[in-house]
Amino acid sequence: MKTLLLTLIFCLFNLNSSEIIGKYQIESNRAGDTLELKKDGTFEYESRGDSCYMWSDFSGTWELKNDELTLFHNYSFQEETTEYIEKLDKFSRDFVIFEVTDKNGKPISEFEVKYSINNETQIKKTDKNGIIKFNKYDIESGKNENVGIQIKYLTNGNETSESTTVNGNSDKITLRINDKPKTIEKREKYRFSYKNGILKSIEFPYVEETSTYKKL
Repeated sequence: MKTLLLTLIFCLFNLNSSEIIGKYQIESNRAGDTLELKKDGTFEYESRGDSCYMWSDFSGTWELKNDELTLFHNYSFQEETTEYIEKLDKFSRDFVIFEVTDKNGKPISEFEVKYSINNETQIKKTDKNGIIKFNKYDIESGKNENVGIQIKYLTNGNETSESTTVNGNSDKITLRINDKPKTIEKREKYRFSYKNGILKSIEFPYVEETSTYKKL
């Protein structure tokens, strides 16, 4: 009798797991997200919001237990190698202080920085305290206030070139360089309820509110 009961429970579990397999689409006027649950226990999610700049795809494994679907998403990323901190003083000056340090705040000397706008360029190297003083550019009121920054630095022994922009009105800019970025391993877990063939998000950061998904 006990064996028969266990067999029935096992069959019901497999039935529910098989039933959920397939492709689902979010019910939304602003998004076309889809979730595909595959027989081999993997999934693919396509995030398709109203702006294509926000689209993304990710995959992983899934598990169904007690009418709750869990998606497991494992991924890795590298730490940021540069950080720019801009500051406006109470009383503005006609020059900007540019400071370059490592990730621990130690000054980096003899570091070259190109500071430019339109056809004007200043190229200087940091002193022993990691400091450069650039003259500010004349920026017309209402015009683009961005100033270009170009640098080269080493990350894990390899040379990296970087171009970015900063506010041309900033009085002090601190650049922190992480020359040995680490690879970070992440494991995310997302939860959905499953009832009568319908999925409903419980904990899922890719949607702003509770969303319903219907099988295609």
